Amino acid sequence: MSNLLAIFAHPDDEAFAVAGTLSRHHRSGGRLALITATDGTAGRTSGIRADDREEVGRIRRRELLAAAGILGVDRVFALGLADGGLQAMDGDDLVNPLVGLIRDIRPEVVVTFGPEGGPNTHADHRAVCSAATAAFFLAGNETVLLDAGAAWRSSRLYYLTWTGLSGPRRAVAGLPVTCRVDISAEVETKRAAFAAHLSQQHHIGHFEDELRPVEEFHLAGGVPQPAPLIADLFAGL
Repeated sequence: MSNLLAIFAHPDDEAFAVAGTLSRHHRSGGRLALITATDGTAGRTSGIRADDREEVGRIRRRELLAAAGILGVDRVFALGLADGGLQAMDGDDLVNPLVGLIRDIRPEVVVTFGPEGGPNTHADHRAVCSAATAAFFLAGNETVLLDAGAAWRSSRLYYLTWTGLSGPRRAVAGLPVTCRVDISAEVETKRAAFAAHLSQQHHIGHFEDELRPVEEFHLAGGVPQPAPLIADLFAGL
C-alpha cells in the first residue's frame, strides 16, 4: 500500500496546496499522513471568538483534524511550534522530530513547500522546506539520530510548485513542473477541506482564485521519474 506524507507549516496549508492530491491518493487506496509544524496562532481569525492565542491554536488544530478527515488522512501530527518563528529556531529542533516521524510513518513519497516558500514566500514555509529536505535524507541514514527509530529511505521528495496563475500572490515563480496531478474529480473535496478551516475563511478569495483542476510538483530528490513529466507521484516506483 503506497504511503504519502505531506509536511507543511500551518493549518490550511494542506488545503491550499495539496488537498486534491491527498484526496485522490486516499480514493485510490493509498495511505496518508500529514505533519503541520505550527498551530497557526499568529494569523488573523474569521468567524470565531477566541480569547487568546492558545485558544486560537486549539481551534485551528480542531479545524486541521476536520479538514484531514475530509481528505482521508490516516495520521495527523501537529508539532505546535512557534507560528512565525520557525526560521529563528535551532534547525535540529525542527529537523530531528521530522526524521523521527518519517522513520515512523515510512512514506514512499514526501511532499512539502519549495525553497521559495510557496507563492507568498512565507518565512515559515521556507523553513519547513529546508527542514523537510534535510529530514528526507537524514531519515535514511542509519548512522545518524540513532534514537529516532530505524532508518527509512523514502523513494521521492517533491516540492509544491505552480504555473499559469497570475496576480500579486503569483509574482514569484516556483520550480519547473515535473509532476502534474489531475484533481478535477477532487475539486469539491478540496473546497470542503478548506471550508473546514472556519477561522481562515478571510482567505476564501485567494483560495478560489488559485483553485485549479491540477496540482503541480517538482521532483527534488530520490528515485528518478520514468519521464520528464508524469501524472502520478508514485509513477515507476
